[in-house]
Amino acid sequence: MRKIVIASLATLALATASMAAAPSSCIGCHGANGEKNTMVKESKPNTMSKADIKTALAGYKAGTLNKYGKGAVMKGFAGRMTDAEVADTVDAWGK
Repeated sequence: MRKIVIASLATLALATASMAAAPSSCIGCHGANGEKNTMVKESKPNTMSKADIKTALAGYKAGTLNKYGKGAVMKGFAGRMTDAEVADTVDAWGK
C-alpha cells in the first residue's frame, strides 16, 4: 500500500509541475486564472488571445507599451519574466 501511495504522489507531482501556470508575481494582481486586474478593471488577461498576451508582454518587457498608463509597473514585472514564464502565461491564460 505504501508503494502505491508514493507512486501516486510522484505522478501527481510530475503532472502538476508540467502544467502551464503564470508566475506568482502575475497572480498577485491578475489571479491564478488571469480573471482579474486590480489596477484596471476593463482589462482581464484571460479575455485576451494568446497572440495578444504574448505581444503585450513583449511590449511591456521592452518598455514600448504603456496601456492604461501602467507601462512602468508592468515593465517591472514583465522585464523579469523568462521566455519560459512568458510561454507558460500565454498557455495558461490565452484563448
